[in-house]
Amino acid sequence: MSSNTGNIVLALVAGAVVGAGIGILLAPDKGSVIREKIKDGVGKSKDSLIDKYHELAQLLHQKAENVGENLSDFIDKAIDSGNHEKDELIALLEAKLDLLKTPVKKTAK
Repeated sequence: MSSNTGNIVLALVAGAVVGAGIGILLAPDKGSVIREKIKDGVGKSKDSLIDKYHELAQLLHQKAENVGENLSDFIDKAIDSGNHEKDELIALLEAKLDLLKTPVKKTAK
């Protein structure tokens, strides 16, 4: 799931929550009934967001596994083909490992 898709899903969920809240507040019910409806709506929205989070985490986990498998295949092919000298391959892997160790900077949104 790309970043844009995640943002779109989040915007849709947020819009649905706001719309449901406005609809409940404008409904001709007693205050206690409205509060109960709001509580139920928030609970359902929370559950939906948790489900989406778990789906995204599972997708990212699968992508990470695929990357690991692809990297393993690349290394096997590089060793088998003999196109890379052993020292060059080690240097390449060390450079990639250094990139993986570099902390990712978080951007404020």
